[in-house]
Amino acid sequence: MNPAADPSVHLELRDLSIKFSLEAGLFARYGRFVYAVNGVSLHLKRGETYGLVGESGCGKTTLARLAVKMYKADTGEIVFHEKEGGSFNLDHLSKTELFQYRSRVKYIFQDPARSLNPRMTIYSILTAGYRQSPHWPGDTAAREEAAQMMKTVGLSPEDLERRPADFSGGQRQRISIARALIMRPELLICDEVVSALDVSIQSQILNLLLKLKDQFNLTMLFIAHDLTVTTYFCDRIGVMYRGKIVEEGSARELAESRMHPYTRLLYDSIPSRMTPSSELKAFEPFDSTQPLEECPFYHRCPQRQEACLSIPEQVERTAGHKVACFYPLISTEV
Repeated sequence: MNPAADPSVHLELRDLSIKFSLEAGLFARYGRFVYAVNGVSLHLKRGETYGLVGESGCGKTTLARLAVKMYKADTGEIVFHEKEGGSFNLDHLSKTELFQYRSRVKYIFQDPARSLNPRMTIYSILTAGYRQSPHWPGDTAAREEAAQMMKTVGLSPEDLERRPADFSGGQRQRISIARALIMRPELLICDEVVSALDVSIQSQILNLLLKLKDQFNLTMLFIAHDLTVTTYFCDRIGVMYRGKIVEEGSARELAESRMHPYTRLLYDSIPSRMTPSSELKAFEPFDSTQPLEECPFYHRCPQRQEACLSIPEQVERTAGHKVACFYPLISTEV
């Protein structure tokens, strides 16, 4: 079904592309560029957790920031679908309407130490955006809401007058989550929210997000480079490489039957007791300063052929399982 006609779709990204100049000033238009996102289309179903996974520099964070208009795409459009029916294009929103959209779609950053103002109290951090909302209930009621939200994320309401430096990394991330939720959004974008945390703390934050997703009936875009985490946490996964989605399917399908050579490489690189770290396949850097004229994985693919000198389109090989590869893998065995 076309996502535009599907009432279960929450957010739709259509053919998004963006490049960034490596030059400054007058030479910016004529110098070299980083091609961060290259014609990406995907949709988030209402109530699902969609995982976006890939190595550093593949464009996943840039794509997420496009979804909240931190950046303006060079091409493509972003469409938000209302639960009651109807939709709107983000490019057509006024500043006031964009603020209202951002209260419904909240972004949680990777590093809470950098995203939380060290000079502000936790109460001020939680309510800074809320104060600008037409739904601001007043200071007394907002303080009660902030206290309740602190309890919801596993912190004490007595900590509202403290500052970020008084908390551990895991506690700061809980504060970031509380800040995102206090305005009751519909959709959360979680950008590498556990990658900077200890492994023991990661599981606590993931379990908290799972609980909150059900409690607040949230849709989530979950960005990570760890396939173990996304397979556990997400309903569907999109695998990204050089600014393109090369494979997409349910978490279970990708774990059991990965069709793109890059997805295979990602899974083969997960450490396990059966695979000593010395045997893991190394990742080679890719050059994002060259525009795509061939399959994005061409220069690293062990099975490339002449057809791969053109860019493959995404093809649905089985129900809901799409791959952009001229020669998709049939078996998961190496």
